[in-house]
Amino acid sequence: MRKVRLVLTLTGVCAGLLVWQAWPQAQKPLPAAAQAGRDGGFAASLRGTLPDGAVKAAANGQLQVNQELRRLFDYYLATLGERELPAIRAELRGYLQRTLSAAALKQAMDLFDRYVAYRQSLAGMTVAAGSDLAQRLARAQAARLQYFSQAEVEGLFGDEDRYDAFTAKRLAILADPVLSAAEKQRRIALLEQQLPPALRAAREDPVKHLALAEAEAELRKRGGSEQELYALRAGMVGQAAADRLASLDREQAAWQQRVADFNRDAMAIRQNGQLSEPQRQQAISQLQAQRFSQQEALRLAAFLPAK
Repeated sequence: MRKVRLVLTLTGVCAGLLVWQAWPQAQKPLPAAAQAGRDGGFAASLRGTLPDGAVKAAANGQLQVNQELRRLFDYYLATLGERELPAIRAELRGYLQRTLSAAALKQAMDLFDRYVAYRQSLAGMTVAAGSDLAQRLARAQAARLQYFSQAEVEGLFGDEDRYDAFTAKRLAILADPVLSAAEKQRRIALLEQQLPPALRAAREDPVKHLALAEAEAELRKRGGSEQELYALRAGMVGQAAADRLASLDREQAAWQQRVADFNRDAMAIRQNGQLSEPQRQQAISQLQAQRFSQQEALRLAAFLPAK
C-alpha cells in the first residue's frame, strides 16, 4: 500500500489561497519565455517528470475518486502561467483517455472542471481577522460542498481533512494556558491515537527515524557490536528495514574502501619522482577511469583530499 502523504501545510485552505490568488494572472497571454517552453514538451517545468498521482476505474467502470486523482489534477494545474487552462485541460484529457472508458473519462473531466472552480473560489475567499484554524477549515470544507458530493469530498480530501482537524485540535491544546505541560502531552497523545492507522504511522515515521539515528550514535559511541546494532534497528523500525539498513552499511563500507584504495594509489603516483607533473595527472586520471564509472566519479570528488 502506498504510504499516506502527510500534508504538513493546510493545502486545502492556506496553500489554496496562496496558489490560486494567482489565477487571474494565469489567464493572461503567455510571456515569451513560457511560449518558448512549448517546444519539446507540454510545459518546461514538467520536463523529465512523470505524472504525479494516478487514475483508476472500478470494476463497474465508474471512476475512482480519491486523493491520487486529485494529485494528478494538481500535477497538470501546476503549469498555470506556462500554459493556459484550455491547453492544460486538453493535455489532461489526452492522458486520461489512454486509461479510462468514455463514461469514466466524462466523469473525470467533469470532476476536473468542478475542482478548478473550487480552487478559484478559494482564491476569492477572505479570512476574517482573528479567525482560528478550525474556523478557516470549516469555511473551506463548506465551500467544497458547493462543488462536490459528500462522497467526492471524502475521496478527494478525506485524509487531508482528518489530519488538518488533528492539527487544529493539537494547536488549540498547545495554546491553552490553563493546561499543564503534562496534561497537554496526555491530550495530544489521545488525539494521535484517534488518527487512522496509516496517518498515525506516517506521522510517527520521521520521529521514529530520528530516534533511531540518536540510538545508533549512542550505541556506536559505547562500542556496540554489529549484532547489537541490528537488534536495535529491528526493534525500532522492523526486521525488513533493519535488513535494508544493514545492506546500505555494507555498500557504504565497500565504497569507502574503494575510495581509500584509490587515494592511496593516487598518492603513490603523486610521489613518483620519475614522472613529470603532466604524467602524474594523466596517470591519476587513468586510474580513476579504471576504477570508477562516470556517475561514480561525480560522487568521488567529495571524498578526495583537498589539493
